[in-house]
Amino acid sequence: MGFIIGMVLFGIPSALIARAKGFLALRWIFALGVIGLITVSCLPSAEASGITDEEKVLRADRGDKIGAWMCGIAVAINALLVLVLLMH
Repeated sequence: MGFIIGMVLFGIPSALIARAKGFLALRWIFALGVIGLITVSCLPSAEASGITDEEKVLRADRGDKIGAWMCGIAVAINALLVLVLLMH
């Protein structure tokens, strides 16, 4: 239940911010809750004006990679928690 609440409170806003910045939203929806929200908020936007197309691609790629790593870490942590709960 806590996972669903965390996703609603932090995952959905993280995904919305990511999409607005030109990142893939699905890579941010499970990205470590409040840590992901803070991280995506601090990343430079790939949609900023005054930057070259090459810089836009680099920023989008960086944001997508960070989101994917954070999502993967969150999924791994939750999988371990499920295993621990099943063993007890």
